Amino acid sequence: MKAEVAVESLFEAMKKALQRGERIELRGFGVFVVKPRKRGVGRNPRTGEVTDIPPGKTIRFKPGKELQS
Repeated sequence: MKAEVAVESLFEAMKKALQRGERIELRGFGVFVVKPRKRGVGRNPRTGEVTDIPPGKTIRFKPGKELQS
């Protein structure tokens, strides 16, 4: 139960930091960063209808060296 509370607390803190646009580095694991996303064009796979995708932000993860091997 204590571990569950600790993990939930960690994830909540990470969500808040990413919402503020902050970079999160977990040594030995990797880095989470918020990057701008350009405007784009998407397509509904069921109907084939073209849809505009507005610009926004996306989260990127870069694994650390330990995870890349």
